[in-house]
Amino acid sequence: MGRMRAKRNIPIRMERCHERWFDDPLLNKGHWREACGFAADVPVWLEIGCGKGKFCTQMAQANPDVLYIAMEKEPSVVLAAIEKAHEMELPNLFFIKGDANLIENYFDKDEVDHMFINFCDPWTRQNKPKRRLTYRDFLTKYKGFIKPGSKISFKTDNDELFDFSLKEFEESGFELTCLTRDLHNSEYDSSNIRTEFEQKFADQGINIKSVTAVLK
Repeated sequence: MGRMRAKRNIPIRMERCHERWFDDPLLNKGHWREACGFAADVPVWLEIGCGKGKFCTQMAQANPDVLYIAMEKEPSVVLAAIEKAHEMELPNLFFIKGDANLIENYFDKDEVDHMFINFCDPWTRQNKPKRRLTYRDFLTKYKGFIKPGSKISFKTDNDELFDFSLKEFEESGFELTCLTRDLHNSEYDSSNIRTEFEQKFADQGINIKSVTAVLK
């Protein structure tokens, strides 16, 4: 998918949808349910790298009893997602304009119940694996705000990244479930929601790899 052209009037357009995001989301650490107007026992689902919002809006719509938080660092991209959520009037979907490298600053211990990492940059160039969102240092950060039994759902088109991620998950204390190297022809596809990238790769005949990692 090509690089998204920068949008005009980003601050003005963001302000029109201000109910979907926070000026300083760092202040919500440990208080996301309260900040978003939800009860203390509502599950919190977090998506890292939500793109233009196809996946997060459909997930939030299909799971109205969940507080869904979508994170994206690119201003033009997150604007597209926020405007989509605003148009759909989804009361349970909120956004963070932020970098996953700093994710431990946004969430507190045991605050997130389920995470989604979809089609992240595979960083296949030499000496770049440590930048992958499934690298063990990132998994250690996630373990700072998820609890035993919490899930990380991961999808990618990249074989190298998938094999790498399976090893990182297992060596970091996760149990692998729902593992498939051909998601769209598997038993798990009936409940699968496709992202923009996922549809692009599927149209090219590329198999989608998917796994759910459960923290032991």
